[in-house]
Amino acid sequence: MALPPKCTRTGIVAMSWLLIILIVSLSYNKNINKGTVSPITIQPVLGYNSGHYLIEENTKCAGGPPFLMLLIPSSPQDAIIRDVLRKTWANENLVDGISIKRLFLLGSSLNTSVQEEVKRESEVFHDIIQQDFLDSYNNLTLKTLMGIEWISRLCPNVSYVMKIDSDMFFNPWFLVQHILQPQKPAKVGFFSGLVVEKAIPYRNKDSKWYMPTSMYSKTHYPPYCSGTGYIFSGDLADRINTAKESIPLFPYEDVFMGICLEIIGVKISRPLGAWFVGERFRYNRCQFAKLVMVHHYGPDELLKLWPDFTEAVKTCT
Repeated sequence: MALPPKCTRTGIVAMSWLLIILIVSLSYNKNINKGTVSPITIQPVLGYNSGHYLIEENTKCAGGPPFLMLLIPSSPQDAIIRDVLRKTWANENLVDGISIKRLFLLGSSLNTSVQEEVKRESEVFHDIIQQDFLDSYNNLTLKTLMGIEWISRLCPNVSYVMKIDSDMFFNPWFLVQHILQPQKPAKVGFFSGLVVEKAIPYRNKDSKWYMPTSMYSKTHYPPYCSGTGYIFSGDLADRINTAKESIPLFPYEDVFMGICLEIIGVKISRPLGAWFVGERFRYNRCQFAKLVMVHHYGPDELLKLWPDFTEAVKTCT
């Protein structure tokens, strides 16, 4: 039965007000969340082979495989940080008699001027690889896998690979001389760093580290190394590159690597000492001379402390 015209108009007005209230409510909820950490959408937005290289640097190992390759995630706009690292711990000539190479791992920028600057920087230093996925925190796993894929394809005979973040205080002398020991045959099936065990997946959808059971159903993650920095033997690059195909892509790069290691049956080697430090503590020249890395040191501090540290490496016993 048709409603009287008055009732129809009243219903339409009521529905209109409900719609307005709903829109205002949604807008308020959207705005009130600004400034908070937004939950990460966990989904394999990009396939592993969906990106192509904007900068590949395919002759980096043409002169022979290095003893150690540094893989350093970086953002396109962070040219100043990259320049500081080249002058400090990422200097390829730091350790006498040891071949060390570096690669900065970049996604792409939507800013065309930044992209042009990255291209010019690459032409000068030849130490950048970049694919066309958007550079973001969500794509950190993809960025690291890009570096590992590059190693497996273009530098498969490298002895060791160190993935390390750009905000670290890194001691290549201690790593090379006390852990890798180049006078001995290169290790195989070796993976080490700051070990995390019995970590529990976050099931709260509002958490920055939310992990749905559809992607990882177990109650605990396998052991993994903190993504701030870890070292592995060159033979693992190809094995990890293969293992990644059976895992959904998600942003937590360190956990992702732990799952890859579980798949290929590699157990993490525990450091004999507390050499990988995942937090910041005050600079002490002789303490730092006996560590591999310490977290949270920016470019200004690094430049200021580095001359003293290079002397400490020679004098502290």
